[in-house]
Formats: sequence, C-alpha cells, structure tokens
Amino acid sequence: MEGLAPTPVKSLIRAAVPRSLRNWLRSPSKSSEWLWDSARFKLGTRQVLQISPEWSMVCHPRVFKVAYQAQIADVEQRQEFNGFMSRCYPDMLLFDVGAHFGMFSLAAAHFGGRAVAVDPSATAIRMIAIQSHLNQCSDRIETVLAAATESSGVMQLLGSGVFSDGYFRVAGGRSARELTSLPAITVDEMVQRYGAPTHLKIDVEGHEAAVLRGARSALVQFSPLVFIELHNELTASEGVDPKAAVDELAALGYRTFTLNGEPIERDEILNRPIIRVTARRADI
Repeated sequence: MEGLAPTPVKSLIRAAVPRSLRNWLRSPSKSSEWLWDSARFKLGTRQVLQISPEWSMVCHPRVFKVAYQAQIADVEQRQEFNGFMSRCYPDMLLFDVGAHFGMFSLAAAHFGGRAVAVDPSATAIRMIAIQSHLNQCSDRIETVLAAATESSGVMQLLGSGVFSDGYFRVAGGRSARELTSLPAITVDEMVQRYGAPTHLKIDVEGHEAAVLRGARSALVQFSPLVFIELHNELTASEGVDPKAAVDELAALGYRTFTLNGEPIERDEILNRPIIRVTARRADI
C-alpha cells in the first residue's frame, strides 16, 4: 500500500528503479493494453463514440475506452458530463483544469465554444491534440502543459497510475527522486493570457482548494459556472482540510448544487469521500 512505511526491499527497489518505470511494471496487463492501443492507432485504427444522439466523436482507441467508461458507463460522471453539455453554447470559454484527455474541452468546442485545457501530463496534452485533430476542432482548443494551483512557478508532483507520466498528483512526504518538477499556473494568470472564462471545470485529485485560491479574481470578477470534483478523502489523507475548498467557494459568493441542480449544503458535501458538484455565484 502507498501509505504504509516502505520495507527494506521496497526502499531498495525505489532507489534502483525510477518511478515512471515502476508505474509501468506495477500492472503489466494494463500497460500492455496501453501499448496495444497506441500500436492500433499508429496502424490507422479509429473508433467512434456516440456521446449523444446528436454527437459522435472520433477517438484514439485508448480515449474510446477511457471516455466510454467515464462519460457513458459511470452513472455519476455521465450525469455530470450531460449537465455540462446542456450548459454549453457558442462563444463560451472553458478553462478545463485537470483536463486529462480533454472530454470537457472537446464538448465546448463541439458546441461552438473555445477551451483552454490544462494538465501537467505530457501524455494527456498529446492526447488532447490528437483528439482535437481527429474531430477538426484544433482551432478552438488551446493546451497548457502545467499544474494549476495558487501561485505560478514550479510544482513537485508525483507520477501515479499505470501509465507512467499519464497521471500526476500532489503528494507529501516523498523524496525528491520520486517527484517530477513541472510548471505551475493559476487561473487568474490564464485570464491574462486567454480572456475571461464563462465555465471552469476543476478535477485535480485533492488540490481543489489551491486552484480556487489561484482563481479568486476570475471567480469574483467574471462569475464563471464551476464544475468541480471534490476529493475529500484523498485531501484529508494528505493532511489538508477538505473543508478548505468548500469554504473558499462560499467566501467567494458561490452556492453549491448537486448534479440534479438541487442546493447542497457543506456538511452533506463533506460526508462524501468524493463528490461532483456545480457552483454558481449566489447573485447570478
């Protein structure tokens, strides 16, 4: 288990084998699947995912599997994504923070808007570029290789998950050898580069409060509609108070809602290990 003190053997392995390689070796079957999907794509395989009756998306084989599981098969994530699509419109500007493979960005572009997709993973950024090209919307999606947080500069992140550099998260108590230095950016800094967002999606594996602190000016001045995934259990495991993100939204004048559009209170949010909510300014 990640949270347990390492045994001498585990410590030796950590010292001898880079983390990126260990991530690949941790699950050979899934790593092989990733390599097979990449090979199929290079050989010309494209798959079509029916997102809705009106929208079908051309996909890299890996994106097809991930997007099907998240946006179609998983009930809660499908509800969140459908809710997002229902709020898309021409001329919108989405800041897609923690974009992964860019599904929210692609939705914004599909409905005539623009998106700025931010992710610290070079793998994710490459996949967004592939998906944008396959679906002829490269001119409406900008990509930013960076981790969103509360101040610009550099962040030390932990590569996690099966696919080596495909996933990064904030993790305390790790040696420098285990971490990767990556550029950091704030939402307020993004406003200066790309303009005022109408929508803000945040999925950053427990780092939500820091992203919100780095978005204070944008949230107060422009009142974007917020879609946020709150990782309460993960946040607490890293020694960070899960209430921080919820309290930050409230302090900025935002009310929180379930995916069904019903108001949801702070305690109910915090009782869930992970929860997806929307938030909008109380005066909007």
